[in-house]
Amino acid sequence: MTKILITGITGLIGKHLMYRILKEQNFEIKGQYFSNRDISEYTQLGVEMKQANICSPESIKNLCHSCEVVVHSAAKVIDFGTKRDFYLAHFDATKWLLEDAKVNGVKHFVYISSFGPATYIDRSNGLPDESIPLVKSGVHYDDAKIDTENLVKDFCAKNNMIYTIIRPAAVVGPESVWVREPLKRAQTALGIKLIDEGNKDACLIDADNLADGIYRTIVMPIAKNQTYFFMDEYGITWKQYLTDLLALKGYKIKGSMSKSTALVLAKILGVLFPLFGKNPPISVKSIMATGSDRRVNMSKARNELQWKSTVTYKELMEKIKMSLQ
Repeated sequence: MTKILITGITGLIGKHLMYRILKEQNFEIKGQYFSNRDISEYTQLGVEMKQANICSPESIKNLCHSCEVVVHSAAKVIDFGTKRDFYLAHFDATKWLLEDAKVNGVKHFVYISSFGPATYIDRSNGLPDESIPLVKSGVHYDDAKIDTENLVKDFCAKNNMIYTIIRPAAVVGPESVWVREPLKRAQTALGIKLIDEGNKDACLIDADNLADGIYRTIVMPIAKNQTYFFMDEYGITWKQYLTDLLALKGYKIKGSMSKSTALVLAKILGVLFPLFGKNPPISVKSIMATGSDRRVNMSKARNELQWKSTVTYKELMEKIKMSLQ
C-alpha cells in the first residue's frame, strides 16, 4: 500500500483530503498536526498521527519515514505578520520538509500553494493559465508562495523527486478562513464592507472539490512535475457570497468602499495597529483578493485530470449552514 503524509491534516484542506483518500482501499495515511487537540477522530479512522512543528527542522526529523507521497498543506494562512514570519512558515518549513523527504526516499512531493500570487497577473489579454509567470507584489504571503514554488521545483529537479504544485482559489467550507473571518468581522463596529460594490468574481473552491483535484494529481501520472489551478467556476460575486454567508447568522453587509480608498486605509492601519499589539481590521491582501479580477483559465485541470466541480454552490452554502447550527 502507498503511504501518504499529509501535513496540516487537521486543517481545512488536509482534513478534506484525508477523507477523500480514505474512500480508496490502497492507501495508508500519516498526518502531521501542530497544536494539542483531540485526535481521536483521526486515529479511529486508522490514520497515524504525528505532532510536529514544521517550522523546526528537529521537530520534523523523519516525519516522512516510510512515506512515498507527501502532501504539504500546512501553512500560515492569516493576513497579518512580518516577512520573516511568512518565509519561516512557508519557505523555510518547506525546505526542511523537502530535505526530510529526500532522506526518507519520498517519490512525489505535492505542494499546496495559493491563488494569491495570481492576483497580480495582467488579464488584459485574457485569463492566465499555469504557464504564465507569477508576479511579486510585496504582500509577504503571496511572495513567500512564489519563492516556495520555485524552491520545490528546483529541489525536486536536483534530487530526482516528482513534484506537483496546487494553486487553490478561496477554499470554502466549514471552518474555512473565508467563513470564519467574515462572520467574525461582521460583529465589529466596522462590519463587512464590499470593495467596489463586490462585483468581482469570488473565485471560490469548495473544499471537497479541491480534495478530489489533489487526489487526482497523486494518482494520475500526467500530473508529474506539473502545476494546476483549482477553482469552481460558480460565477458568484463577492457581494452574493458575503450576503449569503452573513445571512446565515442574521448579519448584513455595511456598505462599500473603493479599492483605492481601502488600500490607503489598510496601509495606514497596518502601521498604526501593530504599535498597540493589535491586528488591523482590514489588510492589503484581503482587499486585493476581494477587489481584483482573479479568474484563471481552468482548462488544464479539467482536460488533463478530468476534474470537475461536483459540489454545487447551493450545496456548499448548505454545508456551511449546517456547520453553524
